[in-house]
Amino acid sequence: MKKKQRISIVCLPIAGKENPYQYLMMKGLSQSLGLKVSHGVPGKFLAFLRSCLKYQPDYIHVDWLHSYYIRRKVWMTWLQFPVFLIEIFLVKNIFRTKIVWTLHNIFPHDQPFFGPFKWARRYFAKNCEWIRIFQEGTLERALPILKVGIDKFKVVPEGSYAKYYPNSIKVDEAKRRLGLPANEKVLLYLGLIRPYKGITELIEVNKQMKMEKTRLLIVGKSMNQKYLQRIENLASENVEIIEGFVPPEKLQLYFNAADLVVLPFKKIENSGSAILAMGFKKPIVAPNLGVLSERLQQQHELLFEEGEMAKILGAALAMDKSKLRKIGLQNYKALEKYKWEDFASCY
Repeated sequence: MKKKQRISIVCLPIAGKENPYQYLMMKGLSQSLGLKVSHGVPGKFLAFLRSCLKYQPDYIHVDWLHSYYIRRKVWMTWLQFPVFLIEIFLVKNIFRTKIVWTLHNIFPHDQPFFGPFKWARRYFAKNCEWIRIFQEGTLERALPILKVGIDKFKVVPEGSYAKYYPNSIKVDEAKRRLGLPANEKVLLYLGLIRPYKGITELIEVNKQMKMEKTRLLIVGKSMNQKYLQRIENLASENVEIIEGFVPPEKLQLYFNAADLVVLPFKKIENSGSAILAMGFKKPIVAPNLGVLSERLQQQHELLFEEGEMAKILGAALAMDKSKLRKIGLQNYKALEKYKWEDFASCY
């Protein structure tokens, strides 16, 4: 009896070791005996075609599309745009390779959305076999932007990072190593420092509330030096800004020192930051937006509507530590609903 051949999938772009999402996603797919999963070729130029030539895959799976059609200058993007269209046409129609896409954001944050910046995503969406989204609510926002039918989408939530990162340091030890007073409540924002993340708004709320014995930590890599300078100028005495990539082994220091995680996003579809915090058993103050409405439904009292951040943050800080720990544990248990292996059912 002839052995059934496995479906081959190559994944683009290569995110690197600092991005656990892609590693865990590919590992989850590889749990299926019917799938053979590998990275595509590195680099931006003609990566789809070069991956087809090298691996002859059944599928090309794309996570972050924008690097393949956006260039540093607008005029360069206009030049790259027709090359991108031809490449996708050849992959689909000449190589007969199926293209699939995980839609992390409907369109890239902090980027324009006109001409090729818009047309490239629409053309790509139309040529995809299917598009994976993380929650049903994304549909109503994606459909008018991408101009494809509802049957093009598959909903598969993201898995957990709980067992990926070290987590053995206790609260007192974490605070000691970070030089934080034991009697202070610690608020933590941890993630990329970018304008759409709402960090300036969080600092302003912190300043207005005049919270005593409370420390706000802003931790993460800045993608915009002017924005970093702006938040440094806004920061009051109880705000610490720790800029830079956080090594995996140090994440437990910040999360275990924190009483509350605050994610003040102004717009969001999916949030690895929230899922990461859930894995460290943290209560999370966040907007009632995007996937957060669903993934944090078990702690709905900590989700805020527009203009309510100070109110909800104040209510959270008024809770005793046992209540906050209980909410954090609920978040941790909620992660059990979703596994990285669930994505394999799409193929």
